[in-house]
Parts: sequence; structure tokens; C-alpha cells
Amino acid sequence: MQKNNSVIFKGGKDGIIIILAEDANFNDISESLREKIRSSSKFFADASTTISFKGKKLAEKEVLSLIEIINEETNLSISFIEDLTGDTDAEKEKKQDERKPLGSFASIPTDGAYFHRSGLRNGQAISHNGSVVILGDINAGAEVVAAGNVVVFGAVRGLIHAGASGDNNAFVCALSMQPIQLRIADKITYFPKDMLKENKNKIDPVYAFVKGEEIYISPITN
Repeated sequence: MQKNNSVIFKGGKDGIIIILAEDANFNDISESLREKIRSSSKFFADASTTISFKGKKLAEKEVLSLIEIINEETNLSISFIEDLTGDTDAEKEKKQDERKPLGSFASIPTDGAYFHRSGLRNGQAISHNGSVVILGDINAGAEVVAAGNVVVFGAVRGLIHAGASGDNNAFVCALSMQPIQLRIADKITYFPKDMLKENKNKIDPVYAFVKGEEIYISPITN
């Protein structure tokens, strides 16, 4: 199959649907995605949208790789990511349930990293005895507490506490860092309101880490 036939874009009522050819290998899909984004700039205008993948079944690391390409080649603010590749009806129904409010802190297994395939809305919370990866925004009023690192493929507007068990080596990584308060281990930093207003719609990948007794924010490119 030709690379340019490996990926098809469709606009849906809930956002952008990316259909992946079942018989294409992942390298061809990655190259085709990048090429088509570059030739379809109007389709990927600056906006906040959801992304859905359909067709060829993907591993979690492959989904992350495709999202990284989209972030590199567009100015989209991705509010929700949904991987429907290879899903049965029961699995699709389960993922729909994941969009519902979590209520109080979710009960999550303590071994390995926790991978959450959507953003978090006001009132939702995740607590995990390990690292947490979020595919989406952490909105104001949402909360993530992790004993390890927190990686967010979206904007952080809610509260994040990494290294909650006291690990000063933990870090927080996000495509846009806009929380009023950020915690790592026992360190706390606050973001000025004028800075939050300035960065409201800005995509600026950064990571937060502890150095000495303070939390520092640094561009990922550095």
C-alpha cells in the first residue's frame, strides 16, 4: 500500500477522526500522517479539538508517537484523545464510560504507570502509587496525585502533585503549563494570574522539576 493511502482525515461532530489502513505498517502510517498534515494546514487550523483514531490496532506507545507528530506539525490544542482501533463494541462502551466524572479519587492498581486516555474535568481526580500519563487536558478543578512523574499530553489547569510520597526527583511534563498551584514532593509553586492569562491558548511544552528547595520550569527543547 502507498504511504499516502495509509492515513485518512475526516471531520466529525466531535472533532477530527484519523482512519489508519489495516494493512499499513506503523512507519508508513507515521510518515503519511506527517506528510498529510503538512499538506492540509487548513484542516488543522488553530483550535481546541478531539482526536479519534480508527482502523489499524495500535499499541499505547504508537498512539503517543502519532500524537507527538500532530503536536510537532500543528497548533492544535487537543482536548481529548480516543483510540478506537481494534475495539469491540464492549470496549467502545467502556471507553465511553471513562468520559463520565470519576467523582472522588479513582482506585487504580499500584504497579507500573497509569495511562488515562482522556482529559479530566472539574471534580475529577486520579491518585496513583506510580507515574501517570494523561492524554488530554487537566482542567481547572481536576486533580492528579502521583507518587512518580506526571506527563500530560495537553494543558494543565488543575492541581498536580508529583512525587507525592516524597520523591524530589519526580517531574511534571505538559504541552502547556497553566496551573494555579503545582506540587512536587513537599515543594509548592504558584503561577501568577497574569502569566496564566498570557499563556491561556499557548502551546509551550515544558517540564517542572525540583532543584535545591525550589521548583523550576524549563522548556522541553532545552
